[in-house]
Amino acid sequence: MAEVAGLALGVPGVLDTLIKTCLEGYRFISTARSADEDFENHRYQFKVEQQKLKDLTTTVTSRIRESTLKTDDERFLLISSTLIRIAQQFSDFKRLESLYGVQISSSDKSAEKPSKRYRFRKILGLEASQKDTKSESDAFKTVLTLTDLHLDKNLEMATLETLKPHLNSVINTYSRLKWACLDSEKTQTLISKLQQYNSNLEKLVDGHSVDKVGITTVVNVTAKDKPHFMVPFPRNEDFIGKSHIASWFKAYRKQRIAAGKSEHTGHLRLALCGLGGIGKTQDVLNFIYEYENKRPVFWIHAGSVTQFEADCQKLGSLAKIPGHDDTEKNLGLIVKQWLEGPQSGDWILVLDNADNMLDFYPIAPKSTASKESDTVSIAHDGIAKFIPRGSKGTIIVTTRDREVARNLANQNVIIKPELHPEQAIELFYRHCPNAEDTADDTSTALQRLLKELQYLPLAIVQVAAYLDLNRSISTSKYLEMFESKKESQKLKRLLSKPHHNIWRDNSENAETILTTFSISFRQLQEQSKLADSFLRFMACIDRKAIPRDLLFQIHMDDVEDELLISEALDKLVNFSILQHAKVDFGCGKGYEIHSLVHLAMQTYLESGEMDTTLNKASTVLANTLPDSKYENWAEWRVYLPHAMELLANLKEDSEASADLCMKAGYHLSEALGQYSESLILYARARKLYAVLFGEENTKTLEAMHSIGYTFRHAGRLKESQELQEKVLEARGRTLGEEHPDTLRSMHHLAMTYRLLGGRLKEVQELEEKVLEVRRRTLGEEHPDTLSSMHNLAITYERRGGRLKEVQELKEKVLEVRRRTLGEEHPDTLTSMNNLAITYETQGGRLREVLELKEKVLEVRRRTLGEEHPDTLTSMNNLAITYETQGGRLKEVQELQEKVLEVRRRTLGEEHPDTLTSMHNLAITYEKQGGRLKEVQELKEKVLEVRRRTLGEEHPDTLGSMQNLAFTYRELGGRLKEVQELEEKVLEVRMRTLGEEHPDTLTSMHNLAITYRLLGGRLKEVQELEEKVLEVRRRTLGEEHPDTLRSMHHLAMTYRLLGGRLKEVQELEEKVLEVRRRTLGEEHPDTLGIMNNLAITYKTQGGRLKEVQELEEKVLEVRRRTLGEEHPDTLSSMHNLAFTCRELGGRLKEVQELQEKVLEVWRRTLGEEHPDTLSSMHNLAFTYRELGGRLKEVQELQEKVLEVWRRTLGEEHPDTLSSMHNLAITYRQLGGRLKEVQELEEKCLNPTLRGLSTDLHIPIGVDIDLLLKGSYFSSGALHVETAACLKTQEQFGPGYFRPV
Repeated sequence: MAEVAGLALGVPGVLDTLIKTCLEGYRFISTARSADEDFENHRYQFKVEQQKLKDLTTTVTSRIRESTLKTDDERFLLISSTLIRIAQQFSDFKRLESLYGVQISSSDKSAEKPSKRYRFRKILGLEASQKDTKSESDAFKTVLTLTDLHLDKNLEMATLETLKPHLNSVINTYSRLKWACLDSEKTQTLISKLQQYNSNLEKLVDGHSVDKVGITTVVNVTAKDKPHFMVPFPRNEDFIGKSHIASWFKAYRKQRIAAGKSEHTGHLRLALCGLGGIGKTQDVLNFIYEYENKRPVFWIHAGSVTQFEADCQKLGSLAKIPGHDDTEKNLGLIVKQWLEGPQSGDWILVLDNADNMLDFYPIAPKSTASKESDTVSIAHDGIAKFIPRGSKGTIIVTTRDREVARNLANQNVIIKPELHPEQAIELFYRHCPNAEDTADDTSTALQRLLKELQYLPLAIVQVAAYLDLNRSISTSKYLEMFESKKESQKLKRLLSKPHHNIWRDNSENAETILTTFSISFRQLQEQSKLADSFLRFMACIDRKAIPRDLLFQIHMDDVEDELLISEALDKLVNFSILQHAKVDFGCGKGYEIHSLVHLAMQTYLESGEMDTTLNKASTVLANTLPDSKYENWAEWRVYLPHAMELLANLKEDSEASADLCMKAGYHLSEALGQYSESLILYARARKLYAVLFGEENTKTLEAMHSIGYTFRHAGRLKESQELQEKVLEARGRTLGEEHPDTLRSMHHLAMTYRLLGGRLKEVQELEEKVLEVRRRTLGEEHPDTLSSMHNLAITYERRGGRLKEVQELKEKVLEVRRRTLGEEHPDTLTSMNNLAITYETQGGRLREVLELKEKVLEVRRRTLGEEHPDTLTSMNNLAITYETQGGRLKEVQELQEKVLEVRRRTLGEEHPDTLTSMHNLAITYEKQGGRLKEVQELKEKVLEVRRRTLGEEHPDTLGSMQNLAFTYRELGGRLKEVQELEEKVLEVRMRTLGEEHPDTLTSMHNLAITYRLLGGRLKEVQELEEKVLEVRRRTLGEEHPDTLRSMHHLAMTYRLLGGRLKEVQELEEKVLEVRRRTLGEEHPDTLGIMNNLAITYKTQGGRLKEVQELEEKVLEVRRRTLGEEHPDTLSSMHNLAFTCRELGGRLKEVQELQEKVLEVWRRTLGEEHPDTLSSMHNLAFTYRELGGRLKEVQELQEKVLEVWRRTLGEEHPDTLSSMHNLAITYRQLGGRLKEVQELEEKCLNPTLRGLSTDLHIPIGVDIDLLLKGSYFSSGALHVETAACLKTQEQFGPGYFRPV
């Protein structure tokens, strides 16, 4: 007995040491460091559990002292065991290190550090060797190996006693621990274990009996002691994410503790609010199951008065509340009073689905009974009157209505958010574990599907369950049905399929995601007719970005009172049906509706009501939406999706819906450039107007007119012409010649004729007629008058001449539009653009042109978007200016490639604007050099389509012929074809445009170049070029770019004819002076004339030093700006090499330059290209000069002669030049005198007949350099010609936008 008594006296000391061990562990955790943002919350949780442990151990010590808890009591052993387990969380250092990153510092740095395991053993007083891993003492096993501990016969009092000294050692070692809790999840695991141990201690201290003890010390509460737990659903093991209810309570307790208040607050209420199916009930379930067997929990369905009364009856029966079965008494009042009384305990009451405001606060007259009278009725007085108050208990409300939430819980309202995407995916796979999620496309489809479901848990569970049962339907297929309007009926059927769920109310076991919202819809109808009307209207339009202003303007149900409208919209927000738009869409505040709510409302109305609602909505919208003129574009950007959604849902059209089609169609065409979509709406309106009012009604004709000019924008010119002629005839007959609508038809028909080509006289007559009437009837500055001036100016420009008049008209229009419409109005921008073109055509105002075009592009990009047709036109026009001004070819290419890509995608391959883009990009590639095959393919494609769609003599077709001819000329070997194309173009232009039209002059200019290259027609070339120069000087002025270009080429012709070198020099020096002054020293055209002036100086003789300086300057700039292998750079190398040879002593340098040129041209142009042959020819001459390589010279010259004979003919100057030089080589090689004689006799006389009689041909000089003009750069010719030809493209389709 003495032994037992002694042991009994010692055991409380062991408990005391265990308590100290546990509390010291808590204290040292509070010093932990962590980068984890959640760690402050963890630290707070540690403090809460530390305080609980202090309170519990104080009670244990008190009871041991009072002998109410004895050492032989089984509970004493369980308490001791639980404290050991808590101590283990802080004293198992190896485990702490591996799980939580805890380190143990050494106080003796000089000593050799023993192994970690040895240190752990040393701390516990174990003397075994480091390597002895199996001879651990019972104390070590007890503290560190508690997983094997069972608190029955294996735990003896003596074992507890032996722990005491080792635990003291553990406490002393805590000071050496360095906490660094790096892993939030593991830290939370530690906290959860500590919470469980504290909970077990609490039960043991309260006197519960023991059932069994395992790792977590489970105790059994007797049925008599169990708190009531009236919850109709099992715990949801599939709950995803954290409980927002639990988080709120934690934050609430933390706030009170931080403020120095007690945790217990007495009566507390909290409401969780959100859309039906968002997971409110599951959140509350997750929370209250933590209180099973801890606090009384009662769950009452509050979706209706009937459900509330039924659950009050269950509660009364479960708690055996006196009078609960008395039918004469008010059950709600009995339950309320019992919950407010002391016998009910510290309960939690859940009011689930408290959605209907009228059930809680009925509008019926108030009861005259006393406050606590048994005669009050729940249905009459409302559920709210029967919710307990008092000083205790916690009430948790779930509701869809934010107003109910505020009334029941004041400020304690949580808005339930949607799931995070990763949580939504996890929830989906829990309910559809067999989904094929391995493929990337399936995974992407799932993400998109969940986004469409807006991460609504009930919807996710329903869809996942359906796919799990119907595995032949993939996620991708389901998504297609969801996204396709055509599949909407099928989707509604799928989402209406019942899905049984054990975690939802029995009455809703077969509820679907669509029908669950019908509860809210019915309640809205009961509570606010105006809110219901708004919801019906919004079911007909797009669910996103619904402007608040629009909802105020439509005067729903003829209500104009802004306060009533605000209340109705707030009611929808409170029901979580409407949400405030998350982005500012440029038209004030707005709303959006959950996608499934929108679909559910359409389903809800489909019992015959949807068609009526749609017709009413179309009338409301058509009468409310403004005209789609520029001033209203910002509003229309928001209105358009709603109009389109409504029109797509309508089954039968009305006059109102046709009016809406016209407004929406105009915005699609003018503001967005979506011509195909616009035509569909216009055609729909025309069809209905014709049925309702007849073919010649003003509304029908307006729809036809709109279709006609949209055809023009879409490139369907023939259809546009036919329809506009029909409209003009009908309007002239029914409205009169001078009616505004008739004039508008003339105006637009004239533009169509202009684009069709060949009827410019007719276009001018129509436009002059319209302008005259508008000036007389509307005034000089009316927008319609200005449009007429603008378009008449363009017609004058296209017809040629009258440039002064064109400029004055355009400047007048721009000045008035700037003043009346503003700098950024579309019409003002169009005027800027077209005035810039006029300045560009006239030449000399390049800086102004560039500023105007860059301004227009910047505004259009900002206001219309990157891919709007007008923005693309601006890009195209700016690219032309960059190209004309030189030096920015990379930028030009990027702009033109962008324009072509968008036009191909949006307009199609054969649209006039697409063809213009192909054409201009081809010219840019041509200027960059090296892509001639690609250039040829683009130009041939454009010509083929234009011939087929526009006809052989259309201006654009002629332009394509002219430019393709230029490419053939560049490619070499097709000069006969070039001649035929250019002669055809010139003949048509002379006949249709006249002798002096700019385009006719361009044709003469280019045909002259071709004749010069063909050889033998230099007199004809001279006549053509002199004619062109005379007209250009007279009409354009001495310094116009086209005039300078004519001077340049006439000078080349004079040089080839011989004997007029002084005149050549004067012309070229004049051109160079003007270009230097207007274009700058490094512009491609300036470099081209420098190059040719150098040739002239060289031909005159005696100025070789000056020639060399000019050519070196040209080569340096071209190398730097164009690159080493650009054709113009190669031409410069070629010409500089010849000059170096003339200067003498630099033959090695000449050879290197010529070999470089030949290598590149062979690679890029091919073996038989004229430039390649010229290079061979001149390199052969250099080899002959260097000596010793006559065999190579012979091979090169024979190759050149063979190709030129075959491609140019026997008597072409280049062929004759080759014969001449090959004869020289044969003579030098010796032994072939007969051949030498034949060659020289063949070439000499015809050559002299083709040239001036005083031309001296020295032996050994390359005659072809004189005949062909190889001294001047073929690249420079390229620049000159391309610039000329480009001019006529500037006025092609898509270049200007008439208004």
